[in-house]
Amino acid sequence: MSRLLALGLVAVLVSGAAAGGNPDVRVYIDFDPPNYAHEMVPVPYETFDAYVCMDNVEGGVTTVSFRVTDLVAEYPAVFATQNWTQLFPGQLPLCWPYSEWGSTIHADDCMTEDGGPVLVGYLSYFYLGNGSACLEILDHVGYPRWVVDCADPGEVDYYCVLANGRINGGACPDGDCTQTPLQDGTWGMVKAMYR
Repeated sequence: MSRLLALGLVAVLVSGAAAGGNPDVRVYIDFDPPNYAHEMVPVPYETFDAYVCMDNVEGGVTTVSFRVTDLVAEYPAVFATQNWTQLFPGQLPLCWPYSEWGSTIHADDCMTEDGGPVLVGYLSYFYLGNGSACLEILDHVGYPRWVVDCADPGEVDYYCVLANGRINGGACPDGDCTQTPLQDGTWGMVKAMYR
């Protein structure tokens, strides 16, 4: 029995040691970076941009894998075109983020938060003005939620989704990032109740 407990403890310690430099990394859609604008009401018959952003990247980032909703396929009467522009310096992705597989974006340099979030790239859409939509961050088929830090060799962490992009009031699922009581300020309120 004690051997099983010892093996369990070793497994927990080893799995914790394998984490990379970005244990709290978040990915989200922002229509006006760095302002965390997750909702937008576009002007009919004009183009607008939706940025894929990351924050909490203490260890820097070289690679991220993700997928987004194919808005032209999902909402054909709402959008006429979509285009991806990568902001990471270096190689172009093998697939577009709105493809059925998703995209792995790699930077030749270490990307860090210098006074704002890391901008991975942006999607441009021509809005027809016929409705609403949700631009959702989805899992890459082969590397779901992977973020590789700037260590040598790079280590993998897994991002959470802070927020999807709500377009013209579209219904979007909430992000799945959670906060501890110390992060959201409720811990102080809980302590005050027991004084």
